[in-house]
Order: sequence, then structure tokens, then C-alpha cells
Amino acid sequence: MVLLPRQSRLPACKGRAFSTSSYNQNSVPLLISPKQLKELPKNSTIPLDVSWHMPNNPRSALADYLAGPRIPNARRWDLDEVAELDPRKNPLSLTHMLPSKELFAEACGKRGISRDTHVVIYDTLGIFSSPRGLFTFKAFGHENVSVLDGGLPRWIAEGNDVELGDVPNHGEVEYTGATEPEPGFVRAYDEVVKNAQKPSSDPSSKPLLDHRPTPRWEGSAPEPRPGLPSGHIPNSRSTPFSSYLVPMSDKRPYTSYRPVEELRSVLVDGVGGTESWEKLKSGDGEIIFSCGSGMTAGIGWLAMEMVKHESGEQIRGSLYDESWTGYAVRPESAIATNKGSRASN
Repeated sequence: MVLLPRQSRLPACKGRAFSTSSYNQNSVPLLISPKQLKELPKNSTIPLDVSWHMPNNPRSALADYLAGPRIPNARRWDLDEVAELDPRKNPLSLTHMLPSKELFAEACGKRGISRDTHVVIYDTLGIFSSPRGLFTFKAFGHENVSVLDGGLPRWIAEGNDVELGDVPNHGEVEYTGATEPEPGFVRAYDEVVKNAQKPSSDPSSKPLLDHRPTPRWEGSAPEPRPGLPSGHIPNSRSTPFSSYLVPMSDKRPYTSYRPVEELRSVLVDGVGGTESWEKLKSGDGEIIFSCGSGMTAGIGWLAMEMVKHESGEQIRGSLYDESWTGYAVRPESAIATNKGSRASN
């Protein structure tokens, strides 16, 4: 392993920190900056690389991690491996489905993560797969988890040290205290189908925000997964995950979250406007987040959590874990497009 100091190429951006939603007011911030990560105690903080790439991208997240650069003391968490792979529970062989709590605890222990560890999750694009990683930890009751806003590229751009080469042996611990996800935290296929059959005027209808690019939602662009039709779940709404992010540029080589007031505007527009938002606030409101495979849906879910903390608006967020892949691969699923609909069989 080689530890290299980096020369700063960009001025440090002012950090934004949000603690998690009302479940635990003593927990750590949801979103932190590189400066805030540097100030955390090293003996109780573990950076975690959860980088993931689209199936049509040849880049290897594992090879990138092993070669470096990576954040010093970082561990690697493969969202496709720490997942439900049992064909009896995942008969469609879908990728990165939420693991069992036992597998989650085992994976944490192997990486030296204990129940009290502050886990800081990052990816190599800025904000892409890291919110899904945070969602996973929250699902099993691990409150001490944050996302590094801007990820590894921002860490490097702001002049912080990196590791290269061989990864040291960090040792293992026993992870105890993992809990099952709360009811409604994750939505299943049957629940999504039932919800899609309700008119938006039904008080029990839950808005479902689809975070794929709009052309795929419309059915006018192909899916990146061979053989999978494009289109959308009936009554879902197109809200591309990029809507929540400040895009990367030549001078700013990473994506990061927009300010929380802008995130709220994206969500309000996503559910259909202020009137729909107010209805969600006044009742047992819930927004279901979906995407191509359950990865970038985490970006919207985390945005909702930050808005809830900042505004006090208690609208629940859930994630359709199978997302479009699990829905569209089933021949019985009704698929809507801008050209019409495929009726369920």
C-alpha cells in the first residue's frame, strides 16, 4: 500500500450536513463533505466504497478499488454480492436485492464494521450508488451512516490523501444488533401492482417516482439490460435521478446533491405539484421510489430523508427494490408507454 498526499486542484466546497430523519435525533449526519470526514475520529470511522456501474459499462469497481486511488482505510462493499442471491427468495435472479439481516451482519463483521462504527459511504462518480448503500445500512437499523457528498472525485479534488496498491488487512469483528427492515420500508411487486391499479384520486394511492431517464420511461429509448422492454408502471411519474444532482463538469469532476430546498422542489414537482404534496403531508403519505434496478432510486429516497429532516414534513419514503427490471421482466405486468400500453396477461 502506498499513501499519497494530493495537491488540491479545487477550492473546498462548503459542506452540508443533515442528520437522519426523525427516527433517531442522536444519529450522525446523512450527508457530509470531505472536510467533515477528515475531522471524524479515525478509530470509530470507516470509509466504505460501494461503487457500482451500469451493466453496459465495462468499468470494474473492484479493480478501481484494489488499484486505487481510494480513501485511506476504506473497505470495499459490493452491492451485487452483499445481496439476496438465494433463488428461492430471488427467483428472477435480480441484482443487488436487499440481503438478509444475517448476511448484512456477516458482511459488516468481515469489514471490521461494528454496530457503533460511523460508516461513511462513497462512490467513484460523486453521487450514484452511495445512497443505495446508505439505504441498505438504514434498512437494518445501522444509524451511524453517512454519504460522502461528491464521493472519491471530490475527496481527491480537495487535496486529500489517497491510498494506492495493496489493500491492508483490516481485521474482522462481530456485528450484532441488526434488525429487520420496518414494515413499508421496502415495497414488493404485488404492492406496486395493486397501487398502480388505483386512480391518483384514490386517497390510498401512493405516488411512484421512476428515476430512469425520461426516454426510457416513455418507451422511446431502449433499456441497458438486453431483452427488457422500456416503458413504465401505470400511474408512475418520471423523475430522473439527475434532477436531484449538480452535474459534473471539467472544473468540478463529480456529481453532488443540490441544496435541500431544491431537492424539495424536485419532489414536489415529482408527485404532481403543491396540492398533491400537501395531501401527502396531511395524511399517511408515502412516496415510492423506483428506477431501473433499485440503485439510483436510493438517490431520491435519500433526498426525501434530507427534506424531512430540514422541513419536519413527515412523508414516508419507500423503495421498490426490484424496480423496473423486476416489474418488466414479468409477462403479466401492464406496461405503459407514450404510444399506448401493454395490458397484463
